[in-house]
Amino acid sequence: MRRRVREVLRRKLGAAMQEYVTDPLLARMTADLEATRRALHEQRRAVEEAKDELARAMHAWERRQRRDLLTVGDVEAARSSAAFCRARLDRATAYFAKHDLLAAALDAATIDGVFLEFGVATGGTLRQITAHAPEASCYGFDSFDGLPEHWRMGFGAGAFATEGLPDVPGAEFVVGWFDQTLPGFLDREPRDVAFLHLDADLYSSTVTVLAALVGRLRPGTVVVFDEYFNYPGWEDHEHKAWEEFVARHDVEFEYLGFTADDEQVSVRILSVGTPVGPA
Repeated sequence: MRRRVREVLRRKLGAAMQEYVTDPLLARMTADLEATRRALHEQRRAVEEAKDELARAMHAWERRQRRDLLTVGDVEAARSSAAFCRARLDRATAYFAKHDLLAAALDAATIDGVFLEFGVATGGTLRQITAHAPEASCYGFDSFDGLPEHWRMGFGAGAFATEGLPDVPGAEFVVGWFDQTLPGFLDREPRDVAFLHLDADLYSSTVTVLAALVGRLRPGTVVVFDEYFNYPGWEDHEHKAWEEFVARHDVEFEYLGFTADDEQVSVRILSVGTPVGPA
């Protein structure tokens, strides 16, 4: 009798414990599975949305390659610039950041003389120049009123205008249009040019600077052009001004570097001869 009672009690206690342990565990497992199911559903939906977004982006990209005039213009400019590189810059170093090209060009400027920048804007490159040559005399030329005339699509007269002068420790600003400020500056400053950063953009502005400085450029002078090539119309601005200057003054030079995915080119002057033809 006692044995039967104990057996009955044991079974009831076991059933009670099983119910106590299993039901909460089952509930937790069920809840976890439901949460996992919902998460998978959300992930599938996110994947489908991402696929749709990618398809739209690919369609837009493909259309730009076929029909976007600005994109086609950039591609054509890159092709003509690449051809120029193959023909003329085969010994120059390629850079993928303009500040790296500028740093290398500054390292190459080893003769005595002043450091000049034409086109200061917000002062980013001028700060790099003064940081590299803290003991040198560094001058930044700019009207700070923007471009004096239309340059190219999207960059009309007044582009790059700034409110006030940037903070560039170690630099002296020469404020005004280049043709108006350069004569007086050259009267005050007799030294040659060790480093010239031409961020003038325009053909006319670049011609003005080079013509004024021809007597101060020496073997060893390093020149960096900030918009030399690789944009629509590049053949008609800084590049054209430099090619004409080189031909007119019998300048020999070497290409030092270029940015492979931007617009900058650096050169070092080897000699400046006698002007050829009308000035």
